[in-house]
Amino acid sequence: MAKHKKISSIGLALFALILGLSPLKAFSAGGDLFLIDSNVYFSTSYFVEDISVIIYATAGNNSSEDLLGTIKFWNDTYGYQIGADQPISALAGSTDTVFINWTPDPGTQQISISVTPWTSEGDDPSNNTIWETITVLDDSDSDGVPNTEDTDDDNDGYPDYEDDFPKDTSEWHDTDGDGSGDNTDTDDDNDSVTDESDEMPLDYDETTDTDGDGIGNNKDADDDGDSIDDIDESETGTDPLNSDSDNDSYSDSEDSFPTDSEEWIDFDEDGIGDNTDTDDDDDSTMDPEDIDDHNKGPTIKINEPNWPFYLTGQDLTFDASVSYDEDGEIKEYKWVQGGSTISVNDTLETSYLKSGTQTIELVITDNKGETRSEQLDIRIYSKSFLLFLGLFITILLILAFYIIFKYNPRARAQGTKDDRHSKTSKKIRK
Repeated sequence: MAKHKKISSIGLALFALILGLSPLKAFSAGGDLFLIDSNVYFSTSYFVEDISVIIYATAGNNSSEDLLGTIKFWNDTYGYQIGADQPISALAGSTDTVFINWTPDPGTQQISISVTPWTSEGDDPSNNTIWETITVLDDSDSDGVPNTEDTDDDNDGYPDYEDDFPKDTSEWHDTDGDGSGDNTDTDDDNDSVTDESDEMPLDYDETTDTDGDGIGNNKDADDDGDSIDDIDESETGTDPLNSDSDNDSYSDSEDSFPTDSEEWIDFDEDGIGDNTDTDDDDDSTMDPEDIDDHNKGPTIKINEPNWPFYLTGQDLTFDASVSYDEDGEIKEYKWVQGGSTISVNDTLETSYLKSGTQTIELVITDNKGETRSEQLDIRIYSKSFLLFLGLFITILLILAFYIIFKYNPRARAQGTKDDRHSKTSKKIRK
């Protein structure tokens, strides 16, 4: 049980040397070798498992003759001798000290130290043995810090207060409390599904976690992690345990047609998948001709001057700021006339000195580089034409009144009546 170190033969060699050099007659045939408490001590009073200590023992000689003997160290508790016998040679009226190294086991132990003279003549056995009781503190991980002070007795990286096996370096948790650590246990949560087959091996209530989100399927409202609740998937016909029900590489939550492996996007939301739809963005430009079939492009709106006709020299304002881009933003306005850009603002302010038809084109570009254009044909009239038009309208009005008066019977009758009344009035006055 004990951990022992071999004792050096220095003591025995010294003893043999003394015998070889000293005549036997120099040693008494008998006398008393003794031990007292104060002459037995340890190199420390703080004993820790596996930390080596030295035990010292000093034997006294009461006789007038030199005496020879041995000192033996014994662990009475665990029943073993500590090291080998240590020889002593105590001169008359003097002492001799020996020591031995000992690596203790944990626990409270009784250690006995006994001196035995070579001859028993004149010896008093009552003073030949000293008993010492010591307590050696446990140090499970042999780090020099006793368990009573060590926060991680087995030095496995888990503090004792979190370690179900604080003195076992290979175990620290026992999820199901069956006494078998999780590292050894083949069914940590004791749910009858082996850890190898259990996706939640530490949760008795769960065995499967389809989407790997850490929530078992029994508790998870969305088993496959496609952002569609299981109850909703059962209603729509998609698979609650497969995030891509039609296996077209598009998650059900991102797939406009989650049960149709041929379709997955419906950009314009017209119910026709883009793979079939000939105008994906519903911008009236067929996909083969559309530089970006997932961009609707800008919509042009122009507020023109609120005049029935435009005159030479008149300030005209064409406002295109109300134009918009449904799925982006407008980046550029360009007003073009005669092949040249005349403005890059959202509003065009212009005037014309000559009459005739003026053609203006507005080109708008959105943030994705797609353009739309609209052409305006503006008729410009001269001011003299306006004067002529006014005169012409006046003549037409006069002519209209004349015709109505002359050829309308009621108007003519009224006119005759008025003439008679006028003549009667004149006669009365006369």
